[in-house]
Amino acid sequence: MSDVPASAPAPSRAKRRTAPAIAAAVVAAIAAAASWMLPPRPAPEEPAEPHWTVASWNMEWFPSGYSEVRPAKDEERRIRAAARAFRRQGVPDVLLAQEIRDAETCRKFLARLGDPRLRLAVCSDFWFDPTNRGLQQVAILSRLPVRRAGFERWAAADFVYPPRGFSWAVIDVGPTNVAFFDVHLKSNYIPEDQDVERQTVLNRLKREIAARQLLARIDELAPGVPAVVAGDFNTALEDERFAEEGTIRIFLDAGFRDAFEGIPEADRPTLPANDFYPPATFDHILVRGLPSPLARSVGADIRTSDHRPLRASFPLGEFPR
Repeated sequence: MSDVPASAPAPSRAKRRTAPAIAAAVVAAIAAAASWMLPPRPAPEEPAEPHWTVASWNMEWFPSGYSEVRPAKDEERRIRAAARAFRRQGVPDVLLAQEIRDAETCRKFLARLGDPRLRLAVCSDFWFDPTNRGLQQVAILSRLPVRRAGFERWAAADFVYPPRGFSWAVIDVGPTNVAFFDVHLKSNYIPEDQDVERQTVLNRLKREIAARQLLARIDELAPGVPAVVAGDFNTALEDERFAEEGTIRIFLDAGFRDAFEGIPEADRPTLPANDFYPPATFDHILVRGLPSPLARSVGADIRTSDHRPLRASFPLGEFPR
């Protein structure tokens, strides 16, 4: 998801309405309300053998859907709709969420999900300055016991300042602990008054700097523990637009594997196409020290976000060393 503030819909012009026009407006209103919901859909088929499941989802400026706070009733409706649609796709054991406003929003979302086992492990609290709190936080929710958790900002490097940071949690998944790291790396947004080539390089550098910082911190925060790095990377390994970028390769070179490796790129987009951009696989689940996943899937569109959730299921049992 882009860091650019999402624009609110432009107000329609006032005009006289005939009876047919009023009827059409009513139909449109009903359709708009229905668009918050998806038709009933079976949850992804889970493996028969014992397993645990991790999911990642960029929730898009949740709960407002915009960079500004919206009326409380509108945000509550969005929370209900997101929970309803996400529940249909299956509530995982661990959820790494991005672009969620704060811990209170996490708790409201949890209440609407209605799964008492799923609890908030950590929600970041990043501020731009002492008076300007970020509205795009990263949170980890878990059904499983949480041993430790926290969050950190990225550090500047050579006057390059990656935005936000990461949240992390060490969670007991049964036979061992697993360390989870939730990221939302710099977007590809370029302001109109900026040099496109320069800003493209700068955006890439911010992601690569963050990746190297996280890799250095993983073994410090959870030495010797299997690890999952998931979230919105805003880059894709097989996308020619990012052929020169090393963000994903930094993790792969350090022994991480893409949980979705082997699935054709055409079947993996987590960010559907729009009027301006082609479909993209910006969301990833990278793993190290874990067995191969038993199942993995990219969820259907949820109308409250521009991203699709993705999930992977792993077997319980002996972990590779």
